[in-house]
Amino acid sequence: MSTNFQCEYCNHYYTSRNAYAQHVERCIKTVICSSTEESGEDVSSVNEMLLDNEDFSHIDEFQIIQEENLPSEEKSYGEQNSGNWWKYAEESIPSSAFILSIILYSDVTTTDTLGKNSLHPIYLSLGNISTWRRNKEDAKQLLGYFPILSAKNKTKKESSDFKKLARKTFHDSIKFLLDPLFQGDGGVDFNIDGKDVWFFSRISTIICDWPEACTFSLTYKSANSNYPCHFCLVQKEDLIDIRKDQLILRDHVNMKEYFNNGTSNSAGLEQVDNYFWNIPNLNIYTATVPDRMHHLDLGLFKYQIEFTTELLKLKPGKLVDDMNKKIVKIPRYSGLKVFKKGVQSLSRLTASEYRDMMKIMVFVIDGLYSEDPLVENL
Repeated sequence: MSTNFQCEYCNHYYTSRNAYAQHVERCIKTVICSSTEESGEDVSSVNEMLLDNEDFSHIDEFQIIQEENLPSEEKSYGEQNSGNWWKYAEESIPSSAFILSIILYSDVTTTDTLGKNSLHPIYLSLGNISTWRRNKEDAKQLLGYFPILSAKNKTKKESSDFKKLARKTFHDSIKFLLDPLFQGDGGVDFNIDGKDVWFFSRISTIICDWPEACTFSLTYKSANSNYPCHFCLVQKEDLIDIRKDQLILRDHVNMKEYFNNGTSNSAGLEQVDNYFWNIPNLNIYTATVPDRMHHLDLGLFKYQIEFTTELLKLKPGKLVDDMNKKIVKIPRYSGLKVFKKGVQSLSRLTASEYRDMMKIMVFVIDGLYSEDPLVENL
């Protein structure tokens, strides 16, 4: 069955999509043609969207970068389409097509109270959907589960061969899940509001915690490695004092150079082929963005509480008990959780409970201890 594409501006017909796209670029420079009309035959390979069509009803707004009413030297960033990545991605596809921005979220999840069983799901959402709508539960789709390898014993699990196999299995699984989105260069058609809209899939963001980001980017997970950051090539002793002009960012070009030369270890890189090196318009090292829940709620803030607790234990007096008593005395208030046992059960707190604790800890710690003897005796 043949497929014909008609230009709605000059009524020319084209049998191939690429020829049609090139014609549109020449035919009209200022208007983006967002649909094709059929000529006697059905347009082939049209897929139905899982989400409601109304989520994409303003696709033209999402596709055009809005910079109206701003001084020439300023830029307004809001939705994904207002960023530089979107602009560069658009330049790599025909002008009559649209970007299908793919957002991935992955995290190992414990499935029992003893912590012995776990699953490793990966979810997908779309950057074309506005942020407020994308945060709704039905705007996310479970893509699949990664296999979790098991070892006979601890020695086997900590061996370099087992770790390399686990990383390779992860990227082979990613390839199996995502390859259908990037096979060929003709893009994909979606039927939206009765129109066939031409999209090109691009991965924009991967949301994950730090260890998972290292798995995606195949960098060393240890904080004691010479290059512990999966974003940049800065040695660990220089991370505390680094100037912007000294910052060398990781990308698929310099990382592939280390990989091909067999010197991956000198850049804190695993000697495993990274699937994402072959994905267009994607720098896997900057696409893995920090996850607030793991980095802040369950990471940095939890560490601050643990560090403060250990510090108070080294001081004279029962300061930890005093801290817990102050927490218990916090009066009840709507929307504020009461911690009846203080910080004695940190390991059982959820991210939401840590966020509640953030609201009170500054006042709990204030005045609890001072190096000044005059203040201490007040």
